[in-house]
Amino acid sequence: MNGNSKRNAARLRGTAMVGAALLAVVLTGCASDSTAPGGTPEPSLTSAAPVESATPTYTATPTADAGDPAGWTVSETGVGPIELGAEFEEARAEVPAWTVEDACSWTAFWNDPDGTVTAYFAEDSEAPDGVATIDVAALTDAVVPEDAPRTAEGIGLGSTSEQVHAAYPDAVEQTATVGDATLLRVGEPGTIFFTFQAGSDVVSAVTVTSRDEPPYEVCG
Repeated sequence: MNGNSKRNAARLRGTAMVGAALLAVVLTGCASDSTAPGGTPEPSLTSAAPVESATPTYTATPTADAGDPAGWTVSETGVGPIELGAEFEEARAEVPAWTVEDACSWTAFWNDPDGTVTAYFAEDSEAPDGVATIDVAALTDAVVPEDAPRTAEGIGLGSTSEQVHAAYPDAVEQTATVGDATLLRVGEPGTIFFTFQAGSDVVSAVTVTSRDEPPYEVCG
């Protein structure tokens, strides 16, 4: 190889080395800068760390306060913690402050400290088979539903017949067998009864019973 050829080969090798170096710089710049034309960053392909969802917490439904019957709910199966069909002694254990008299041992009584509301639950004295009647009654005309147990719809002592019918369109009216009270029955016989004394349009008693109607008296 002559001198000119050697010089040309040397220049070609130098040019190739410079080109390789420039290419490496360009590639490095591309790898470090992911900004798209116009200055908008390209979305990263790196997946985000999964976000753990919070575990839901549940609050238990509070049980009826045995010492506060005014907060109890009346339903077709019972009143507050007292349920139809429950063993009498088991029901008494739910409300230890209620009293039982020797002369009426099948009945437990409660009276509001203010003397405005009275209540009882009883089994059938002739055929004891668990709690058969739970009754709440007003002792004054000033009682309102919030003073005593009431239904989930807010109906209780002091509610009007119009309010009862509005809450329970299928309520059936019947006359008490004994006495002159008018009854509004919700559901089939043996469920919830709202009692209206003669000449009155407000509920004077709320009764849940397995009987065909609320008993006229419980200890007679």
